[in-house]
Amino acid sequence: MPTTLELIQKREGKIAAMKEAAQKAEAARAKGESVTEYNAEFDRAEAEERELSKDIARQQRLDEIAKEEAEKHLDDMDKRDKKPSGAQANEYRDAFKEWFCFGNNTLTEEQRQILARGKVTPETRAQSTTTTAGGYLIAPEYMAELERAMKDYSAVLQVCRIVPTDTGANMPWPTLDATARKAAIVAENTTSTPTDFTFGQKSLDAYMLRDMAAASLELVQDSAFDINGFISEQFSESFGRGLETYFTTGTGSGQPNGLVTASTLGKTAASATAFTRAEIVDLVHSVDPGYRRSKKCGFMFHDSILAAIKKLSFGTGDDRPLWQVSIREGEPDKLEGYQYWINQDMDSALTTGKKIMLFGDYNKYIARKVLGMVLRRLEERFIDAGQIGFIAFQRWDGELINTAAVKRLQLA
Repeated sequence: MPTTLELIQKREGKIAAMKEAAQKAEAARAKGESVTEYNAEFDRAEAEERELSKDIARQQRLDEIAKEEAEKHLDDMDKRDKKPSGAQANEYRDAFKEWFCFGNNTLTEEQRQILARGKVTPETRAQSTTTTAGGYLIAPEYMAELERAMKDYSAVLQVCRIVPTDTGANMPWPTLDATARKAAIVAENTTSTPTDFTFGQKSLDAYMLRDMAAASLELVQDSAFDINGFISEQFSESFGRGLETYFTTGTGSGQPNGLVTASTLGKTAASATAFTRAEIVDLVHSVDPGYRRSKKCGFMFHDSILAAIKKLSFGTGDDRPLWQVSIREGEPDKLEGYQYWINQDMDSALTTGKKIMLFGDYNKYIARKVLGMVLRRLEERFIDAGQIGFIAFQRWDGELINTAAVKRLQLA
């Protein structure tokens, strides 16, 4: 498999081909000649560049996971002599595996007690009662891999602030935009006049998401069956994509308040079918510089909008392209000096009123997660097909706690 650096170098050649095709097309257009051939060259080079970009992102993700695992291993080694080993976690994992493969009937009394620590009991709330009785929290080591895989399908999960809680009770979150406050010089022995902070409050609930999968009875009971792989493969994509939708365009009523929904208008494009570099620059500067310094500050848009940005940057006579390609391993591509994230739940079409681009500090978006994911074994539902069903539950909510921190570009 090529290294990340080799893939980056290969992509440079495709980008050079795109630039050359765009320049040829511009020259031919100025002479009144056909540009069909050059447009086709550009499209072919761009398609190859896209595939290479995906390969680079995939390889960088693998490099990141390998680094995390190495750091975790070193941390475990450092702590091994300082505190007890993860014996309880191992006991829970072993009991969970026994229950996953064979159900409750084969569990020992000790295993039942161990699993009871992670059993979800009915929770009574003001207007409803929710329960996942009979389900158990997924073993920690399985859950860590599952959550890591979920982020591959959700740009918002990659950049937001995730706050875990032990209960699903309503969680008030104070809000404050202090960008207009300034300290002032006062004379000696002069009394200061206090200025009250204007606090707001947003509320984080816990909405239930769920998905169901099935596997053959023989496969589940096979001693070589990869439980971790099954859980991660079956539920990481569905929960990752589901959360991406809610965290992007959720209405905030009976579901999370999505980033696009909660964001404020930063710039309206002059056209209903196109945007310009100047409008992107205006969007950037509609966000306070304090938020622009955050490590989680950048753009977010659909992959189709990225394609439009790439085409906008070639052959337009700008001194430098908007899209700044990374030529260093470990460094992301950038737009106007800021990183960007692809979110396939954002608007993709250049048509009237579409909210095509976000910019800001995504650390101000709070994703509230209640406990871990709960798995329930369905003993009889699919048994006539020789299968065991599994239904997964997890409760989340999301809210942008400071609407001044994230703004959007909207077409006319």
